[in-house]
Amino acid sequence: MDYRFPKSEKLKSSKTIESLFADGKSYSKYPIKVFFLPKQNIGTNLAAFAVPKRNFKLAVDRNRVKRQLREAYRLNKNIIEAVNGRKFVMLFLYLGKTKPQYAALEKAMEKLLKKLHGEMIQDES
Repeated sequence: MDYRFPKSEKLKSSKTIESLFADGKSYSKYPIKVFFLPKQNIGTNLAAFAVPKRNFKLAVDRNRVKRQLREAYRLNKNIIEAVNGRKFVMLFLYLGKTKPQYAALEKAMEKLLKKLHGEMIQDES
């Protein structure tokens, strides 16, 4: 198992992010919402993380929540390993208004990734 989260797995393309919001689907498990879009021509799953400035005025707080989201994803990303070459572009959005407990974030992340894995399998059949 590879628990790294290298640069090659980070979603940075603004065009891809725009298409993600325009054409993608979303699932929500409080306090996280994931927007996703299946892509065929990418090497790995790509992920981005966002925390609204409206809910967290201080950059320090936003960055901490993003770090926690990245860590929860990094430890649980093996759940959505490719099924017959299916890859996803994902954006994880933090919905809560208070600083989260890491355990709650990790639990929500795990449930969302399992739901995404189910989506991958459902699309196969």
